[in-house]
Amino acid sequence: MPEVRFGGVLGALAVYAALLALVLCFARGVERDERRTAVAIAAVWACSVFVANYLLYRAGAMSFLPWVTNALHSFVWIGGCLTVVYLGVREEWPLGLQFVLFAGLSLVVKLAEQGLFGTWELDHFFWVFEGNAAYVIGWSLADGLYPVLTLLGVRLAARGVPRLVPV
Repeated sequence: MPEVRFGGVLGALAVYAALLALVLCFARGVERDERRTAVAIAAVWACSVFVANYLLYRAGAMSFLPWVTNALHSFVWIGGCLTVVYLGVREEWPLGLQFVLFAGLSLVVKLAEQGLFGTWELDHFFWVFEGNAAYVIGWSLADGLYPVLTLLGVRLAARGVPRLVPV
């Protein structure tokens, strides 16, 4: 079972902050009128990923993420950082480049978390592709879909939720 240590948590937070800062050198931040939308995107992604990670572990499709690690990954990285990245690049970057950016950032984060916590250690990706590299790369490519799924989700939600900025 992976062990979570305070130094690992600080290391993960440093990796998240460094990647976010790097992306923000090339993208804008969250505009004032987008803050409500950012909170909605972050909350939906963070909560759904947190629960999905555990359910996928129970189904054998993911390795176990200790609760602290799962919370860091889901709430800080996916909910917080990726929401800011998405809102920063969504208008200026083509969708294909956004996919590459999100998959690449995800790969870096998963490798960092693997080194810091010993997580992301499963030996298959949905029982189709064998090996830990396939597992880490497979989930990173899945994370590349964040911009497309967010775009569709917010457009649908904006129809019924007041003051959401359709993205």
